[in-house]
Amino acid sequence: MTEINTRAIIRAMGLLLCFIATTMALPLAWSIWFNSSDTLAFLITIPVVGLPGILLSRIPVEGDIRLRESFIIVSGGWLLCALAGAIPFMLAGTFTSVPDALFEAMSGFTTTGATVITGIEAQPPGILFWRSLLHWLGGMGIIVISLALIPRLEMGGSQLFRAEVPGIQVQRLKPRIRETAKVLLIIYSAMTLLQTILLCLSGMSLFEALIHSFGAMATGGFSSRAESIGAYNSVPIEVITTVFTFAAGVNFSLYHGIFSRRDYRSLFRNHEFRAYAGITITAILLLSVTLLGTYSPAEALRHGSFQVVSITTTTGYATADFNAWPDISRAILLLLMFVGASTGSTGGSVKVVRWQILAKHAYREMYKFLHPKAILPIRHDEEVVPESIVSQVLAFTGIYMGLFILATFCMLAMGLDMLSAASSVAATLGNVGPGLGSVGPMANYAHLPGVGKLLLTFMMLVGRLEIFSVLVILTPAFWRK
Repeated sequence: MTEINTRAIIRAMGLLLCFIATTMALPLAWSIWFNSSDTLAFLITIPVVGLPGILLSRIPVEGDIRLRESFIIVSGGWLLCALAGAIPFMLAGTFTSVPDALFEAMSGFTTTGATVITGIEAQPPGILFWRSLLHWLGGMGIIVISLALIPRLEMGGSQLFRAEVPGIQVQRLKPRIRETAKVLLIIYSAMTLLQTILLCLSGMSLFEALIHSFGAMATGGFSSRAESIGAYNSVPIEVITTVFTFAAGVNFSLYHGIFSRRDYRSLFRNHEFRAYAGITITAILLLSVTLLGTYSPAEALRHGSFQVVSITTTTGYATADFNAWPDISRAILLLLMFVGASTGSTGGSVKVVRWQILAKHAYREMYKFLHPKAILPIRHDEEVVPESIVSQVLAFTGIYMGLFILATFCMLAMGLDMLSAASSVAATLGNVGPGLGSVGPMANYAHLPGVGKLLLTFMMLVGRLEIFSVLVILTPAFWRK
């Protein structure tokens, strides 16, 4: 195995720092517009982050970016971006501890939406906009967006894309990775703009419409209100948010087929989309029935549909305190935290297609138990799924559940009750955001010990990068020459 191309890694990190520093101009503009107290925090952070980025990005690079470098750039890049993104929180006085600031920034970049801020509505506008902008940037991946904006990184781009999106399969929209990233970014931006316009027409200010559009399209969930979407008590706002949140949970490559080829039926031919829609509709009906003793039928359907879509897509917005709902209702939501949205979407968790392959694998094994000599390949979208992919799905799911159990025991050891411990891990590993118990939708993670916050911060990173991209660099074999 060849040596790691350190210069390429350092240069990529420099480019990322430049990118993050540039995006900080947006919250700075809002803080200046509102004449808020966080203006100085961004004025200081931009050069602190940007100048080292400029210096590092000028390092000459020889050789290609290979797969090993790609894993380091992706995992290290997300951590570096979170560290840089945490600086404004510290300088603005939002937090006084590094674990808190890192937790909030990582929650933003990984589109988790868990927060340690108490008194969210008292925060200055620049900080509120920054944490939601972190969602939007992380939604499609800092690396993928950078590939669209920085031509120099096109060398080795396919390796970066593979490390950034280690899902079941990467459906190429264009032959070159930079073009692929551009297509994704255009679709993502257009949908964000459309939702922002609709929310403004429904009564939101432009500032809050942007914040909630960032959160919905990135399936993140950060809000400028302590009671989330429920603070507006508006059916139109809830319907718009539900529709766009559901749309964000769809594989974005399907939108490309719809818009470029006018092939609207391709959406409904896709097996994963049909399963995703079917699970969502079934869960809405089940949850609404369990809420009939709490709400009227119309209100049960209203809150049930919003919350099912929000949790299934791992967004985490809330219209009510679902932590106060009946146990059966909360159990449904807890199970949905493990389902996730579609591969190729901005959602997190296990993803629907993996559950489909697992179910087909289980059926095949039962069939072979009765017919040992039978050859029964697993098919998905009319294509045979390679056995290597089936093995990857089994490994991913096993490691995912193993991490969930191990981290839950760690949180229990820190004094949390079972429901709070389990749901806090499920909500961060699955990038959902709010959990149940003491980390419910109307509460936060501020009361957790520092070690617990760092553990959950790591869970967010592992979950967002789908486990393998992070864990592979922790193995000794990865670093051997």
